[in-house]
Amino acid sequence: MNNNYNASTPEAPQRHRIELADEQTCFNASSEHSVLVAMERAGQALIPVGCRGGGCGKCRIRILKGEYFSKRMSRAWVSPEQEAEGTVLACRVYARSDLTIEPDPPEIATSCGTADRAS
Repeated sequence: MNNNYNASTPEAPQRHRIELADEQTCFNASSEHSVLVAMERAGQALIPVGCRGGGCGKCRIRILKGEYFSKRMSRAWVSPEQEAEGTVLACRVYARSDLTIEPDPPEIATSCGTADRAS
């Protein structure tokens, strides 16, 4: 897994296969679009969509296999340790190879003070 913040954008966009860990669902992603945008363009609804800017945490995923580039995202939803282990926000990550991912919605405190899984 490669999370290189200083990676330059390839001259010509490349196509990569994004596969869910269930191995039954996949879509293609251009290297010039985030994984979230690629999913939406493929007409899929596999990852929850929120602000699209790295702030809300709804689109949190775990990258199980593959290389990617990620942009800045809120540390409220992804700690440096989690990011090092492949947890990122789909709206801020760009495939650099075929990827295997799984949705990983964050724990969100409700108004009652208990934690629920985001949906």
